[in-house]
Amino acid sequence: MTTSTGTGPHTVRLSLTGDLDYDTCGELLRRVRTALDGRREVTDLHLDCRELELVDSMGLSTLLEIHRRAGLDGIAFHLDGVGPALLRLLELTGTHEYLTSPQRSGTSAGNRHGRT
Repeated sequence: MTTSTGTGPHTVRLSLTGDLDYDTCGELLRRVRTALDGRREVTDLHLDCRELELVDSMGLSTLLEIHRRAGLDGIAFHLDGVGPALLRLLELTGTHEYLTSPQRSGTSAGNRHGRT
Protein backbone atom coordinates (compact mmCIF):
# COMPACT_ATOMS: atom_id res chain seq x y z
CA MET A 1 0.00 0.00 0.00
CA THR A 2 1.24 3.45 -0.85
CA THR A 3 -0.25 6.83 -0.08
CA SER A 4 0.02 10.26 -1.56
CA THR A 5 -1.01 13.32 0.37
CA GLY A 6 -2.81 16.45 -0.69
CA THR A 7 -3.89 19.05 1.81
CA GLY A 8 -5.79 22.27 1.92
CA PRO A 9 -6.37 24.68 4.76
CA HIS A 10 -9.12 22.52 6.29
CA THR A 11 -8.84 19.23 4.41
CA VAL A 12 -6.35 16.38 4.36
CA ARG A 13 -6.55 13.92 1.45
CA LEU A 14 -4.70 10.62 1.30
CA SER A 15 -4.84 8.47 -1.83
CA LEU A 16 -4.39 4.76 -1.09
CA THR A 17 -3.03 2.31 -3.64
CA GLY A 18 -2.31 -1.41 -3.50
CA ASP A 19 -3.35 -3.55 -0.55
CA LEU A 20 -4.49 -2.47 2.90
CA ASP A 21 -3.69 -5.49 5.00
CA TYR A 22 -1.83 -6.70 8.08
CA ASP A 23 1.52 -5.74 6.56
CA THR A 24 0.54 -2.18 5.54
CA CYS A 25 -1.88 -0.94 8.23
CA GLY A 26 0.82 0.46 10.48
CA GLU A 27 2.14 2.56 7.62
CA LEU A 28 -1.32 4.00 6.93
CA LEU A 29 -1.76 4.93 10.59
CA ARG A 30 1.65 6.66 10.58
CA ARG A 31 0.80 8.58 7.42
CA VAL A 32 -2.53 9.74 8.83
CA ARG A 33 -0.86 10.87 12.07
CA THR A 34 1.84 12.73 10.15
CA ALA A 35 -0.72 14.43 7.89
CA LEU A 36 -2.83 15.60 10.85
CA ASP A 37 -0.24 16.38 13.51
CA GLY A 38 -0.15 20.03 14.42
CA ARG A 39 -2.96 20.97 12.03
CA ARG A 40 -5.71 22.11 14.38
CA GLU A 41 -7.63 23.76 11.54
CA VAL A 42 -8.38 20.45 9.77
CA THR A 43 -12.09 19.67 9.61
CA ASP A 44 -12.12 16.89 6.98
CA LEU A 45 -10.06 13.77 6.31
CA HIS A 46 -10.54 12.10 2.92
CA LEU A 47 -9.18 8.65 2.12
CA ASP A 48 -9.34 8.03 -1.61
CA CYS A 49 -9.74 4.28 -2.13
CA ARG A 50 -10.00 4.29 -5.95
CA GLU A 51 -6.66 2.48 -6.37
CA LEU A 52 -7.07 0.18 -3.36
CA GLU A 53 -7.02 -3.46 -4.38
CA LEU A 54 -7.34 -5.75 -1.36
CA VAL A 55 -8.59 -4.85 2.10
CA ASP A 56 -8.43 -7.61 4.72
CA SER A 57 -9.90 -7.68 8.22
CA MET A 58 -6.91 -5.79 9.64
CA GLY A 59 -7.33 -3.16 6.93
CA LEU A 60 -11.00 -2.77 7.83
CA SER A 61 -10.08 -2.52 11.51
CA THR A 62 -7.61 0.23 10.64
CA LEU A 63 -10.24 2.20 8.70
CA LEU A 64 -12.58 1.89 11.68
CA GLU A 65 -9.85 3.11 14.05
CA ILE A 66 -9.03 6.11 11.85
CA HIS A 67 -12.75 6.94 11.64
CA ARG A 68 -13.13 6.70 15.42
CA ARG A 69 -10.09 8.86 16.17
CA ALA A 70 -11.05 11.45 13.57
CA GLY A 71 -14.50 11.69 15.14
CA LEU A 72 -13.00 12.18 18.59
CA ASP A 73 -10.97 15.07 17.17
CA GLY A 74 -14.04 16.62 15.52
CA ILE A 75 -12.81 15.75 12.02
CA ALA A 76 -15.25 14.44 9.42
CA PHE A 77 -14.04 11.17 7.87
CA HIS A 78 -14.70 10.46 4.19
CA LEU A 79 -14.06 7.31 2.15
CA ASP A 80 -13.89 8.39 -1.48
CA GLY A 81 -13.83 6.18 -4.57
CA VAL A 82 -14.97 3.01 -2.84
CA GLY A 83 -14.58 0.20 -5.39
CA PRO A 84 -16.67 -2.97 -5.67
CA ALA A 85 -14.41 -5.18 -3.51
CA LEU A 86 -14.25 -2.68 -0.64
CA LEU A 87 -17.96 -1.95 -0.98
CA ARG A 88 -18.74 -5.64 -0.67
CA LEU A 89 -16.56 -5.95 2.45
CA LEU A 90 -18.24 -2.91 4.04
CA GLU A 91 -21.70 -4.26 3.25
CA LEU A 92 -20.90 -7.79 4.50
CA THR A 93 -19.56 -6.45 7.78
CA GLY A 94 -22.32 -3.89 8.31
CA THR A 95 -19.84 -1.01 8.32
CA HIS A 96 -20.76 0.66 5.02
CA GLU A 97 -23.09 3.31 6.40
CA TYR A 98 -20.90 3.88 9.46
CA LEU A 99 -17.75 4.53 7.40
CA THR A 100 -19.37 6.41 4.51
CA SER A 101 -21.65 8.80 6.42
CA PRO A 102 -19.35 11.67 7.44
CA GLN A 103 -20.12 12.92 10.90
CA ARG A 104 -18.18 14.88 13.42
CA SER A 105 -18.53 13.46 16.86
CA GLY A 106 -16.71 13.54 20.14
CA THR A 107 -14.99 16.66 21.29
CA SER A 108 -14.03 19.81 19.49
CA ALA A 109 -11.13 20.00 17.07
CA GLY A 110 -9.09 21.48 19.91
CA ASN A 111 -8.74 18.02 21.48
CA ARG A 112 -5.80 16.75 19.47
CA HIS A 113 -4.09 14.65 22.16
CA GLY A 114 -3.48 11.09 21.00
CA ARG A 115 -4.34 11.76 17.36
CA THR A 116 -4.74 9.08 14.79
